Amino acid sequence: MNTHKKTQKTVVPDGRPTDQAPAPYEPSFEEIQVRAYETYVQRGRIHGFDLEDWLQAEKELKQRS
Repeated sequence: MNTHKKTQKTVVPDGRPTDQAPAPYEPSFEEIQVRAYETYVQRGRIHGFDLEDWLQAEKELKQRS
């Protein structure tokens, strides 16, 4: 006697099975650029932190989703 239940997989419109986790959110270049600029302005427009602002913006945007 087979006691295993068969699970039925369904597919969502983008073609991935519903039991598969969605891909992590990847913010666009423009989204990161805007957020990094906001950080620059909030800091008082102090130069020299462009890379840090960019990486922080990218991290923040990825965590929002």
